[in-house]
Amino acid sequence: MDTNQLTLALQSQVPGLEVLNKHDQALDTRCSYYNRSLNQQPLAVVRPTNQDQVSKTISFCNNKIIAIAVRSGGHDFFGRSVVDDGIVMDMRGINSVEIADDGETARVGGGIISGDLQQFLARYKLFTPTGQVKTVGYVSWACGGGYGFYVGTYGFGVDQIVGAKVATSDGQIIDTDHDDELLWALRGAGAGIVGVVVELRIKVYPAPRLYAGLLTYPLSEAAAVLDGLEQLAGQDGLPDAFSGDAIIARPEMLQLPSSVPSLIFYWCWTAIEGGLTEAVSFLDKMRHLGSVQIDTVQETAAAEFGGGESSTPVFFRSCNVSVLGADVARVLAASPPIHPLCAVVVHNNHGQGVRRGFDDGIGAVFCNRRRHIILGLHGGTAMGAGPDRGMLAESTAWVRGLLVHLSKLECHRREGFPAFSPPDDVHPADFFGVEAAQRLFQVKKRLDPGNFFSK
Repeated sequence: MDTNQLTLALQSQVPGLEVLNKHDQALDTRCSYYNRSLNQQPLAVVRPTNQDQVSKTISFCNNKIIAIAVRSGGHDFFGRSVVDDGIVMDMRGINSVEIADDGETARVGGGIISGDLQQFLARYKLFTPTGQVKTVGYVSWACGGGYGFYVGTYGFGVDQIVGAKVATSDGQIIDTDHDDELLWALRGAGAGIVGVVVELRIKVYPAPRLYAGLLTYPLSEAAAVLDGLEQLAGQDGLPDAFSGDAIIARPEMLQLPSSVPSLIFYWCWTAIEGGLTEAVSFLDKMRHLGSVQIDTVQETAAAEFGGGESSTPVFFRSCNVSVLGADVARVLAASPPIHPLCAVVVHNNHGQGVRRGFDDGIGAVFCNRRRHIILGLHGGTAMGAGPDRGMLAESTAWVRGLLVHLSKLECHRREGFPAFSPPDDVHPADFFGVEAAQRLFQVKKRLDPGNFFSK
């Protein structure tokens, strides 16, 4: 079946479905991914606008033995949301948000983007945790675990999930209200293990007061700053209200008025109740840890705070450490980012992220309930760059070198995070434990016995 026949057949079986095949000039805009080194060439990109179109498209592809990949924000570093000679299902047309009458939960479409979700909730003075970058697809972020600024105060993204509807490989729509094991699996194993999440039901909260912005120091002072922060935190760790997320980057990445690589805190204090007195005090203490280059911290809102788009060809790997202190800082300072979009992204897990669990009797496969820091080693190139193999090779070598040096530190942890790992390196028993892996395989065998959703 050639691409034109494929388009006609799809549109015949799925009325109203938007289909762009590889002969359509607009296809390139739908195949724009964060990692611009991805070069898979799909036969077509479809954009459903309701769950019926999703289920019928899945049935069509399954019957025709056509591979499928599912995308929303397109931020997966390893190409899980694109496929060669198959169909990409672009979920961004399913982006509704419906707040429950009690104002405590919301139904969100499977393609909602994090920043759009925050903007919608802000109109009603509501909030739910999202990640560092506004353009990330919310559902995949939450189902994969969901690190971000608000982990210490509200827990992970996965902790917000109360229900879902999933289109499975046989075209059925399953509601987790009738399938506890599916809900358990969606809470941490990702959105695409057995089907396509067409709806997620999540917790929402009254909008907190936010004291946030960028606080930057020269990378050369990182060891002293992080050692000082560790002493400020003490044995109890960072305050729950403080994020602790940061990035090691060159000024070009965040368009900062600086000339040297920097340690940049996404400084964020989330006050659920009361004022910002503690936030102001803690910020003042941090200002004295080193030579502050830039300080934009002020009262703001979740819908306004967070990173924007900086897509680039990128080689990405990650590692976990138990503490972000002077030893880690010395390694990072000794190998500063070599290209404008090379960076080390810091995700700090503490507070409610460690303590919070589920009391609904269902639980979650997500198991990262310990204090730790994920270092995302982002081997990017330059803003707007094409696939420059020379620059990407240099960035790859930079990332691999950091991995070697970080793995020798006493604080290095062997555990990983599936969403930040290449698919071939994700072994469920290693990531989730043997017992949980066996449960996952049973869910997979029951709902996707042919492994149609193989990405």
